Amino acid sequence: MNNISIEKLYNPEYDLLSVYDKKELLNNIANTYDLEVIGFKEFSVFNKSTYTAEFRSKEGIEFVFVPGECVKLGIDFKGRKPSEIFNEENLYDLAYSFIDEYEDDSQDSITEKIKEKLEDNEFVSMIEDYLNNNFSKEETILIHPLLVQKDYSETCWEDISDDELKENKELQAKIKSAEKKGISEITVHKSICLYKENGSWHGKLYRETTFKELLQDITYTGYSLPTKREWEYLAGKGCRSIFPWGNNMDFSMKLRHIELMDDDEEYVLEKENFFGIYIADDPYCREIVYDDGAFSYKGGDGGRNICGGLGPVWGYFPVSPYFENKDEEIGEYINGGYDFFRRVVRIVKR
Repeated sequence: MNNISIEKLYNPEYDLLSVYDKKELLNNIANTYDLEVIGFKEFSVFNKSTYTAEFRSKEGIEFVFVPGECVKLGIDFKGRKPSEIFNEENLYDLAYSFIDEYEDDSQDSITEKIKEKLEDNEFVSMIEDYLNNNFSKEETILIHPLLVQKDYSETCWEDISDDELKENKELQAKIKSAEKKGISEITVHKSICLYKENGSWHGKLYRETTFKELLQDITYTGYSLPTKREWEYLAGKGCRSIFPWGNNMDFSMKLRHIELMDDDEEYVLEKENFFGIYIADDPYCREIVYDDGAFSYKGGDGGRNICGGLGPVWGYFPVSPYFENKDEEIGEYINGGYDFFRRVVRIVKR
């Protein structure tokens, strides 16, 4: 690639380059893949950082460069007791969802029930089985350098043009009705979505899409879907814990679907990560990954745990880079609204 060795696209070599050399390398990547350089930036969060470039393709899709690395991914819980993995606050939250609570229970009574639950060998074994069966196993993997779409893309929903929306009497009637009711969004399940943004109404139509059709569309335009292991690296950068920040949920964070903080605060996890990528970190939003002919999900469980009333810790386990629901059955059709995708380009020697 213009006299820059492919080896320099991998860590630790890439990290050791000067800023000047990184910029030169990133500019060469832009020229090779016909991308516009938006800017250079170091992204830092959870004690991990990457100096990279933000690019824009001719279609207007934004990408970042992610250096390759030989890295250990997955997590091994064997021989580790829950009390060795989680702090007291998280253990209590894990147990709280499984106790019988009554209106006249005092806080002391609830605390005592939680303690008893955590001393129940059957309950402790259930936690251990869950951890051992729902997270990917440890393995050292060579992740090749990637161009990665900064944000994840919606599936199945297609924009209605502004002209079409204005000419459609039925849709205009729905908009007028919503205006009278003070509503800014109308969604008919797997049919139509009308929403008001910046003072104007817009619309989307639902089109049933198969996983194979999505893959064909992506590969036709020269992109790929990430593999499971690539996605794990993009979400965790090789973290040796359940979450990129550690094994425990931090209850001071403002998290989507768990409204414990002031409304005007940003959701902590919905910011650029250490690669400059937006990972949903929302249990309802899962990303489609593809390995050797098989589709699967990473990054969420469609809200199953959290919607089932299991609380923050159980509810947010699925956003772990290493969460892997082995019982999940992938059908033929994508579930728009829950299923999202991210384009990647694997950088190879030319």
